Amino acid sequence: MGLSPFRRAGSLSSHSASPSKAFSGRQSRLKSRTVLFGLMAAIFLFATGCSMDGMSTWDALGPVAEKQLELFNVLLWAMVAVFVLVEGVLLYAIIRYRKRPGQPKPPQIHGNTTLEITLTIIPTILVLGLGIWSVFTLFDLEDPPTTGPDALHVNVTAHQWWFEFEYPDTGSGKHIITANELRIPVDRPITLSLESDDVIHSFWVPKLAGKLDMIPTHVNEMWFQADSDKIDEALPVTLFGQCAELCGLAHALMRFRVTVMDQADFDSWAAAYGPPPANTEQAKAGQQLFQQNCTLCHTIDGPDDPALSASRLSGFLTGGDITPVPAPNLTDLRTRQTLAAGITDLTEAHLREWLRNPEDLKPGNYMSSRAVLYQGGNASLSDQEIDQLVAYLLDIR
Repeated sequence: MGLSPFRRAGSLSSHSASPSKAFSGRQSRLKSRTVLFGLMAAIFLFATGCSMDGMSTWDALGPVAEKQLELFNVLLWAMVAVFVLVEGVLLYAIIRYRKRPGQPKPPQIHGNTTLEITLTIIPTILVLGLGIWSVFTLFDLEDPPTTGPDALHVNVTAHQWWFEFEYPDTGSGKHIITANELRIPVDRPITLSLESDDVIHSFWVPKLAGKLDMIPTHVNEMWFQADSDKIDEALPVTLFGQCAELCGLAHALMRFRVTVMDQADFDSWAAAYGPPPANTEQAKAGQQLFQQNCTLCHTIDGPDDPALSASRLSGFLTGGDITPVPAPNLTDLRTRQTLAAGITDLTEAHLREWLRNPEDLKPGNYMSSRAVLYQGGNASLSDQEIDQLVAYLLDIR
C-alpha cells in the first residue's frame, strides 16, 4: 500500500527543514566570527592607542602634561573603583537573593531613610572632592612659573590647513615667522597665543599639553614646557602635534611637529634665520622663478609684512579661482624636517613631487586650486625649472 497523504506531507516537511537548519547554522558561525573579529580589532586598537610613542598622552614630558595626566588618572581610577563596587554589589544581590522555589520574599529596604541618606551623601562628597581638586589643578596650570628662565612667547595662527608660528622676540634680535615646525628650548616655559584666520581649529601636542581651540577673532592663551629630566633621548627631540577639530577637507592632513632643543642650539637656529642664498647658477634661476610665480602667497625673505598678510587674507576670504591666500613663510624651509604641514619628510624628491602636483600629495590644498601655475592641473613648469626651484629653496650647492 502507498503512504498516506499525511505521512507524505510529514516526510516532505522534515526534508524541507534541513536547509533551514543549515542556514541557521551558517548564520550562527558568521555571528561568532564577526564577534571574534570585532573583539580582536578592539584589542588591537586599544593596544596601539596606548602606545607610548608618537602622540601618546600617557608619556608626559612637561609639567602641564604631567598634571593633566595626574588629573585624568585620579578621575579615571576613582570612577573605576565606583563602577567595580556598584556592579559588584549588584551582581552579589542578583546571585545571592535570586528567586528560589518555595523561598519567601526577602526583607525589603525601601523607605530606609538611613540607607538612602548614606547612599546620597557618599557620592556627593566624592563628586565635590574630585570637582574642587580638578578646579584647583586647572588654576595651577593657568600661568607659567614665575621662577626660572623667562618664558619664550610664540604667536600661533591656524590656517586651512597648516600652522604658522611667529616669534616676536627670540632674544637674538630676530623676528621669526615659520610654519608647521615649532622649535622650543628645553627647560624653558613657552607661552602661546592661539588664533585662527578662517574656521575653528584646535592646537594639540599630547606630550606637552592638552587641546585648546583656535577661534577666529579671539585669542586663547596657553603654556607648556619640555623638561630635560623627562626626556630619555638625546636632544634635539621631535614631538608630534595636530589639529584636533574638524576644520574642512584636509583636516586629517593638518599636522605639525615640535622640536625640543638645547638653548644654545635654539639660539643658533634663530641667529641663522634668513632667506636662502643663491650661490649657484641653478639657485639664481630658481630665485628668479620664485619671485615671478610664488611671492603672491609666499614670503621667503624674513617676517611677513603685516599689510601683505592682510591682503592675502582678504583675497582668501573673498574667494575666486586665482587670488592670493595665506601660505607658509618659506624663509627657513631648508632647515625644516617636513613638507606639506608635516605629512611627509622634506627631501629633494618629495619637494619635486610637491611642486609638480601638490594635489596628489595633499588633497584639498589651496596652492593647487588657486595658484596660476596649477590652473591646468599639474604645474606649468618644466622639470628643469622645478629642479631650479628645489636648488634655491633647499640651498643645494
